[in-house]
Amino acid sequence: MSFYSDASLVLIPSGYKNQKIYSAKPTDGSADLAFTRASNATRVASNGLIEEVRTNLLLQSNTFDTTWTKTGYVLTSGQAGYDGTNNSWLVECTSAGQALFQTLSVSGINTLSFYVKKNSASYVRLRADQVTDSLATFNLNTGAVSSTSNAISAKITSLGNDWYRCSLTWLVDTLANVQIRAEDAGGSPITGTFYIQDAQLEVGDIATDYIATTTAAVSVGPVSGLPRLDYLNSSCPRLLLEPQRTNLALWSENFDNAAWTKIQSSITANSVTSPDGYTNADTFIADGTLNEHQIRSTGVISLTSGTTYTTSIFAKAGTNNFVQIVGSGTPYLSTVYANFDIANGVVGNVGAGTTASIQNYGNGWYRCLMTATAQATTSTNTFLVNIVASNTAARGEVNALNTNVYVWGAQCEAGAYATSYIPTLGTSVTRVADDCVKTSATSIIGQTEGVAFIDFDFTGNYSSGGIIPISLDGGSTSEIYFWVQTNGTARFDVNNTTQQASITGSIGAVGRKKVAIAYKQNDFALYINGVQIGTDTNGTVPATNRLYVGRYYANTSYNMTSGVNQFLLFPTRLTNAQLAELTTL
Repeated sequence: MSFYSDASLVLIPSGYKNQKIYSAKPTDGSADLAFTRASNATRVASNGLIEEVRTNLLLQSNTFDTTWTKTGYVLTSGQAGYDGTNNSWLVECTSAGQALFQTLSVSGINTLSFYVKKNSASYVRLRADQVTDSLATFNLNTGAVSSTSNAISAKITSLGNDWYRCSLTWLVDTLANVQIRAEDAGGSPITGTFYIQDAQLEVGDIATDYIATTTAAVSVGPVSGLPRLDYLNSSCPRLLLEPQRTNLALWSENFDNAAWTKIQSSITANSVTSPDGYTNADTFIADGTLNEHQIRSTGVISLTSGTTYTTSIFAKAGTNNFVQIVGSGTPYLSTVYANFDIANGVVGNVGAGTTASIQNYGNGWYRCLMTATAQATTSTNTFLVNIVASNTAARGEVNALNTNVYVWGAQCEAGAYATSYIPTLGTSVTRVADDCVKTSATSIIGQTEGVAFIDFDFTGNYSSGGIIPISLDGGSTSEIYFWVQTNGTARFDVNNTTQQASITGSIGAVGRKKVAIAYKQNDFALYINGVQIGTDTNGTVPATNRLYVGRYYANTSYNMTSGVNQFLLFPTRLTNAQLAELTTL
């Protein structure tokens, strides 16, 4: 037999678009699954890098004779660009002091960038026109930033052939517009000509890859409603299905921000390539004095007594190989801490009341994770990271290290396990739950007999009631579903007004699970990884018309906490030998 030819539904995560996941079979779209998530998110892309949502907020980002205000300027398109195209513009300023600008409203930390090349003018100025202006002047002869005012940073990057990418990062107060103009070496406005191409304004403290826009801002990445195919440590994608979570750690990538207190240490911002592929990770440096060497989030993360939290940070070895996450004695037990060897990806000593794990994100980066339960409701000293001398370091180790590690992507979330990274700036950010469903699924669900199969990653993490990877239903009294209880019990239940069948066993160790549930009147079976867990020979089959992948139809208490590699439906009950073959790893 061919499992593919006999299946009524084959879902192998590969094809998708906004709010839809394509089935590999049938191919006519009749069995495509609807997908929802009412928020942006992140994933690990096929290149192994974390992909965040990025947005170019400027309109007509390379059509400067439209939305842009150009009084005192003559613009000529079709010029040779930095990228080998003829998409750059010759900008001629005919009235000194005028600027080419676009009016818009934004908030927070933003970065403005242009690709620029000198002509008769050898200096340009980028400016954010606001209550307290932020500006930077760039020398296009030498490729240097010649002056700044009220800027977080200004950068100029050579692209060859006299082209540079110039960027200005600043904290917005009340923005009127963003602009570019010609200047002389002394910083005075002049008439003259220069070339520009591909303008971008984005939230954050670095200029990322250019995103073209026309009449509206454009976002790329796992935007709201877009399914996430995640490639963490795999060349094959999995459909990432996660419950709702909130990152309470503010300025998650900005450890130089005042929200992070530096104890006998310092931060060099944006000094090394991070897990997202950009140079936006920070160097965390111990200052050599005999003390704790620590960064801590103070007064910005509010914890609630009795709630379990997972804190995490991405770390990479520099001149030091070990970090420690500490649960302060204010919100946590005084024993809460965990050590991490970030050269070899090993968890070290872990204190009482603490669990810890470490995940490899490639290129020397590890995500270090610590879970503990808050003992007090407070926002004092809720997230602490130390540089320590070894993986056996005592909690809050005092040392005289003059070494460094690299850090990025802090997260604190309510829950007994970590979910995918949620970037933040000055406020907490919530990622809404993923939802994957096929309503009106009668034609692909076997009504009197059938099999549902799922290949998923069992992480040992649960939603509040457990996890339900497979759910077929026709209402509250007509259900066929497979679930894993929080104690590790695997269950296959069938309800047809009353319970008709129930098979239980152990889900087993953390790892990949191939599960098949087979149903037919008086003939039910559960197989996991090639092993028959049990059978039931007494019961009827309910009518079902909806398919839920990764959650229960009625509520979110059983949402999956990991990814789906494959999902199949069969309209007939396979033999037990076929079930064993189908589920064998």
